[in-house]
Amino acid sequence: MTGTSTDTTTPGPLAGRVILITGAGGGIGAAVARAAAAAGAECILLGRRERTLTPVFDAIRADGGPEPALFPMDVTKAGEDDYQRLVDGIAADCGRLDGVVHTAARFDGLMPLATHPIDGWQRIMHVNLTAAFALTQACLPLLQAAEDASVVFTLDETAAAPKAFWGAYAVSKAALESMLRLFAVEHEQSDALRFNGVDPGARATGLRRKAFPADDPAAAPAEDIAGQYIHLLSRAARGTTGTVQR
Repeated sequence: MTGTSTDTTTPGPLAGRVILITGAGGGIGAAVARAAAAAGAECILLGRRERTLTPVFDAIRADGGPEPALFPMDVTKAGEDDYQRLVDGIAADCGRLDGVVHTAARFDGLMPLATHPIDGWQRIMHVNLTAAFALTQACLPLLQAAEDASVVFTLDETAAAPKAFWGAYAVSKAALESMLRLFAVEHEQSDALRFNGVDPGARATGLRRKAFPADDPAAAPAEDIAGQYIHLLSRAARGTTGTVQR
């Protein structure tokens, strides 16, 4: 008897989608990028240095995912023109944008507000809040043109329950949560564009090691949280907006 082989592979939940991920060379960003690619997305990996993005690129290719694009950008120095060039490049090369995941963050260590350097405060606020705003704003035309688009912000437990000595980082995350809700309210008439956040909790990342240099037994692998991002990026989350997954 001769059998007929049929390919019954089910497309991933992000198949055919283009997803931009900031901080893609970091712990959570890298984990989300690999998970998104495994779910079928074409990922645009944005990070400060190409050398931190290359291992993620290699891992995605080794996993068999769609070839990602690398876009090194130092958001501490980026302005409106830089973000517009990025968006123009996405439009020209990909023709669409279906999602943005913000994982880029800056944390300079625990310190009291009484001695927090003002220049350090401004750098943290710029990376964690202003850059996320500017990039989201620049991407809006492409996102609004998509059939189903999603923006996911990475938040922190310090935004919901302030802890001493977390300084500008905690303030920036609280403001980021407020901003995502504003975006959601201002676009609530469209169920094709949503804005949500993920509070990943304690994760084994470089940022957390700055706060807890010794081993932190409470920190779980960054890969464990990636599924929440994939859900919010997928069509399964359509109509869900203004929420924070904790």
